[in-house]
Amino acid sequence: MVEVAGKLGWSEATLSRMETGLRNASSEEVAALLAVYQVTGARRAKLLEMSREAEVLARYEAEAVRIVESAVTSIPVLLQTSGYAGSLPAVPNLRPERQSVLDRKSGPTLLAYVDEVALHRVAGGPRLMAHQLRQLAAMTERAQVEVRVVPFGAGRHPAGFELLDFADAGPLVYVEQPGSGLVLDQAAHVEPYVRAVATLDSVALDPMRSRRLIEQLAARYESVVEARPQGGDFPGQQARLAGQHGDVPVVR
Repeated sequence: MVEVAGKLGWSEATLSRMETGLRNASSEEVAALLAVYQVTGARRAKLLEMSREAEVLARYEAEAVRIVESAVTSIPVLLQTSGYAGSLPAVPNLRPERQSVLDRKSGPTLLAYVDEVALHRVAGGPRLMAHQLRQLAAMTERAQVEVRVVPFGAGRHPAGFELLDFADAGPLVYVEQPGSGLVLDQAAHVEPYVRAVATLDSVALDPMRSRRLIEQLAARYESVVEARPQGGDFPGQQARLAGQHGDVPVVR
């Protein structure tokens, strides 16, 4: 890290915060990092494109009055902790800047649909998951944040998009795609996602039941951590947490 920071003319602290997701990296900074790490060709072009898309999405979110986020297999970006985000495949998403909109007094409201799969999928170990789920539950105490869990029993449902509403403009949708994203602003293209939100509303648990499930699973992750001497994590483990009425977590 010292060598890389020196080549970039940055402090080690700055580079560390970028790599751990505690600080945003602009598209220009991403380009500089890719040059130092000698990432070239199609891979470089794709990462730069993703970085620019993240910057555009962050600006849209800052201007929105309401955000509906439905993630596929992970905790919604706007509700991820830095540790959880750092355990996922590296994707430029400007997480800290995007999350900061929720701290503004005049910021948008957030309705987040969380697939129950994401609550059971262990990212970074049970200690990290316990912290992420406790933070997720804590966010539900904010007046402008509502979290709804889409249970296993809901079957197939629309996910992988953000619907953003604005005070002085029509809504738009950001759709996740493998390695990129797509912004839709034409009414005919947005309408299917408006209907998708209605579908999610009909199958998701209500806010209170959602929080209760999140807290139950957080407690189970914590029990896995406590089961090990010194309360550490199990290297390379995968914790299998059963459903809402399931058994004690099994570590293997």
